[in-house]
Amino acid sequence: MNAGALRYQIRLQEREEVSDEYGNTVGDWATKFTCFAAFKFLRGGEEVMAGRLAGRQPAIITVRFSDVSSRINTAWRILDRDDQAWNIRAITDPNGKRAWLEILAEKGVAT
Repeated sequence: MNAGALRYQIRLQEREEVSDEYGNTVGDWATKFTCFAAFKFLRGGEEVMAGRLAGRQPAIITVRFSDVSSRINTAWRILDRDDQAWNIRAITDPNGKRAWLEILAEKGVAT
């Protein structure tokens, strides 16, 4: 992966929980940081095909490793340039060198 492949600006968001006047917890998404990413859409396997038929689109989203990106977890979500929400399913460091993070994300499911 090279830096030129990071063509899409994305926003990574985390749900912030606050208490309302009745003591209930409510939350809204807050952008924690913005970065550039590369998208690789998954096309194979039965599970991927079944998901696509159901309106879900899985992808591997690659971002640079940094102090900020290392805090990403599966409770966060990604907004792409069209403000489409992607749920984060898994996060990996593909080569173990802390250079890139690969995020398995899915669009078209409830957040």
